[in-house]
Amino acid sequence: MKKFAALIALLICIALLATGCGGTKVSSAAATKLSFADSASLDILKSLDGKRVTITGYMATLSPLDGTYIYLMNLPYQSCPFCVPNTTQLANTMAVYAPSGSKFDFTDRPVQVTGTLRVQDRVDDYGYSYNYYIDDASYVAVDLSSVSQEYALYQSLAEDGVIADVNAMFDYLMFICQWTEYMGSYTDESGAEISYYLYPGDVENILADESAYGYAAETSPDYFPGLIRRVEAVSATGLTELTDIIAGAQEVEQYARAELSAGSYTYDEVADKYTLENNDELYNRFYAVYLEFSDWLTRYEL
Repeated sequence: MKKFAALIALLICIALLATGCGGTKVSSAAATKLSFADSASLDILKSLDGKRVTITGYMATLSPLDGTYIYLMNLPYQSCPFCVPNTTQLANTMAVYAPSGSKFDFTDRPVQVTGTLRVQDRVDDYGYSYNYYIDDASYVAVDLSSVSQEYALYQSLAEDGVIADVNAMFDYLMFICQWTEYMGSYTDESGAEISYYLYPGDVENILADESAYGYAAETSPDYFPGLIRRVEAVSATGLTELTDIIAGAQEVEQYARAELSAGSYTYDEVADKYTLENNDELYNRFYAVYLEFSDWLTRYEL
């Protein structure tokens, strides 16, 4: 249950070094420069629908092996596009499709993509849904011989792996704030898989579960402070916005845990489902701190 399945004015001067996939050199002279932050505005994207655009980022390692499309992300060392729970519109990911009959070769170097922006709904092979993507695209690798001090700071943070753990933190936070919407399953005597909404006892078991499917580590009193210490170890003063976000997430978690302990939920016998008495408040608290994190991610871009 732990994995449930969504940048900005920090533009760096970069020199194009290589050629695009298939050996075709890409020219972006007639293309509109697009930023990941622009993807947060549907109005901006609609104004570019059907037009050639260019954007620079990194291929996510989760990109399909057949190379027919990739997930382009604003930052390196991210393997989980759209991985904040219950959204596939995180602003630091862009789906990019190769021309028909072509494919992308994976590289861990930053790339400049040029293609046609499409603003329309699409569901891909991984089940991700999005309402915009880049089509008929090619790319060139770019050189990062010099980067800004702020961007270099993020790279150090990403290399530590703490960003992936903050993403996982939001998985946990979503669960504790909206556990009534999660489902469990079991196989009955006939071999059929039976699904059911979680009961409070199920939630307590998951919170105490020390396996990869549980949240025992996250319920530790040192979990949130430990994340903050890891961020501060990278920079004691340069990442205060991120540590404030983690501290805010801890406050939301404490509120949600208190609601669970107080039994602030009701049972619908007909639907066999629990409902949180303060569901809207819990969700809004989660979403507010998640948006802060999503906005923080948009600050770093090639």
